[in-house]
Amino acid sequence: MMNNFSKYLNLFFNDYLTMQLNASTNTILSYKYTFKLLLNFLIKEKNINIKDISFKDLNKQNIKDFLNYLEFTKNNSISTRNQRLAALKSFFQYVGIENIEYFNAVQDILNIRMKKNVIKEMDYFTLNELEEFFKNISTDSRKGRRNLVLLTLLYDSAARISELINLKIRDIKLDNNPTISLLGKGKKYRNVPIMIKTKEMLIKYINENNLTESCYLFTNSKNEKLNVRTIQIIISNYNNTSKNITPHSFRRSKAIHLLEAGIDIIYIRDLLGHSSVTTTERYSKASVEYKNKMLSKTYSNTFEENQITSWNKDKDLLDKLMNL
Repeated sequence: MMNNFSKYLNLFFNDYLTMQLNASTNTILSYKYTFKLLLNFLIKEKNINIKDISFKDLNKQNIKDFLNYLEFTKNNSISTRNQRLAALKSFFQYVGIENIEYFNAVQDILNIRMKKNVIKEMDYFTLNELEEFFKNISTDSRKGRRNLVLLTLLYDSAARISELINLKIRDIKLDNNPTISLLGKGKKYRNVPIMIKTKEMLIKYINENNLTESCYLFTNSKNEKLNVRTIQIIISNYNNTSKNITPHSFRRSKAIHLLEAGIDIIYIRDLLGHSSVTTTERYSKASVEYKNKMLSKTYSNTFEENQITSWNKDKDLLDKLMNL
């Protein structure tokens, strides 16, 4: 029985997710961690020997107990609870297709409902707050200059933090129409335009650090690519607002600022790499203080000339977005 379960679990990860679904590395790791948690739960909380675990132990009641264990014992958020359930449903749906024998058991799991979750709006910068944030970054040291370039590009490109971490020099095009190539969800690349002043900062940074085509753009003192936690700490050190600013706050801020500037949501969707405009529309629920203002006016006083420089001298951003 356990061999049967192991067989389908291996096929799920090594064939279905990797070869058929072309799932991202992060998705696969998240799904693997879900099953690690589930197996530990069955062993420790249900007193089932790992050698004896089979599909009969993955019944509806045990799965519901596992989800409650995550929420109330491990203090996971409802969002995390729902993510774990989504991973389990994906596996059982796969099993149901592969073997009709498990159809009824699969249906029981698929009928478990996601728990309703009130999503808290993520904090983001107003333009004035963004200006003050960048003023707070000293460029007297090499690390400070790295941090300024990193956070400028994080905002300018509206990249996901994982996309920026994995960015290499060969992914950057610094000609008359500068762009960076980001590897997003579903292992899909998208070319994102960047501002001229961001390009100039990148050129100086790359030259200062003697970076070659195969190098990661942002590294630590050991020439290892930065991790998410390090960037979170960097942001926290410069955050002089009362808001909970995270790496994703820069992406959210850029999207909201573009919406406030009157940029069509379709172009913002492409910039962010969303598969559906519905996902992008979530940003439109935020405060729209400067909506319908001209884009050049929106950015004209965002940054001081000696750091990032205003972007009103650049080609109209709308034209760049249309060329995505």
